[in-house]
Amino acid sequence: MNTDHDIPKLNRHQWEGASEATPTHETLTSRVWYLRSIDNNGEPIHEQRVEYLPGSPFPPTHYHPDQDEHFEVEQGEMLFVIDGTERVLGVGDTIEIPRGTRHKAKNASSTDSAVVRWETRPALRTTAFFTAAARLGDNAGPLDSAFLAREYRDVFVTTGFIGLLVPVVSRIARMLGRTLPPPT
Repeated sequence: MNTDHDIPKLNRHQWEGASEATPTHETLTSRVWYLRSIDNNGEPIHEQRVEYLPGSPFPPTHYHPDQDEHFEVEQGEMLFVIDGTERVLGVGDTIEIPRGTRHKAKNASSTDSAVVRWETRPALRTTAFFTAAARLGDNAGPLDSAFLAREYRDVFVTTGFIGLLVPVVSRIARMLGRTLPPPT
């Protein structure tokens, strides 16, 4: 399991200053800005803004064992699937996803971008998880994705058939010498 050395060493002011600058990381289907790591009461939080490009895919259905999430749509429309129920949210709409709730979300449009701001509380290793996923990049295959999911199962647990495969495939990845890319 990875340790805290994977967490980017950014203080609250650096994150807030980065919110309007270059994205923290980009993929073929999204741009991500880390915004805050500490809330106004000094509690750990992972807050980020994500622009999902048109046609972005769903992540695997997952849940967070010990964290709650709050989403607010700032632009476009987002399609959420929560415990199997679909819900489309538009600009200004918010949704709370309690810990342990199976969910996934994506841009609802194939032609326009969608922007969502979300908070994960408490932060735990969420920043390290997203940073490791970004370091793997768009070409991460099933071995790398399973290894990532297994290493960060304290903050991100895949469900369904994929969730059943993660322990087996990640074990194969480890036997083949796979590791997560080092922090930059």
